[in-house]
Amino acid sequence: AAKLVVAVAVFLLTFYVISQVFEIKMDASLGNLFARSALDIAARSTKPPRYKCGISKPCPEKHFAFKMASGAANVVGPKICLEDNVLMSGVKNNVGRGINVALVNGKTGEVLDTKYFDMWGGDVAPFIEFLKSIQDGTIVLMGTYDDGATKYVNLKMCSNFWNYNL
Repeated sequence: AAKLVVAVAVFLLTFYVISQVFEIKMDASLGNLFARSALDIAARSTKPPRYKCGISKPCPEKHFAFKMASGAANVVGPKICLEDNVLMSGVKNNVGRGINVALVNGKTGEVLDTKYFDMWGGDVAPFIEFLKSIQDGTIVLMGTYDDGATKYVNLKMCSNFWNYNL
């Protein structure tokens, strides 16, 4: 009898130590084990609601849902999503090194253009001209990939587009 008590105590102690080390959360008591209802199981199995572009809450009326993520070094490209429509991503193969830009009509949400500009080895002049050609009422979404700032000094010296009224 003493061996059985020691074996059970060692088993319970081992289980307790393992649950603490691996942070296993036990939500069990005798009442919980026997009082589970179908409603409890159904309530626990429901998924949280999914909103456009995977954001955490819904947008108000007359607002656009969007999510942007810049790239990670030269491994993962940026991703730009608007109203559950992925505009730019590595999967779509329409991103490149530097600054990636998506232009969207501010009233309709229609995609006007997507381009990327190399800010490491490329010329800044096309980027400046592109920025100057943006019409009023256009939403500009930008994400970087690999290197978006090497030509920043040249960009700032070549143009005063930073003060340009977009």
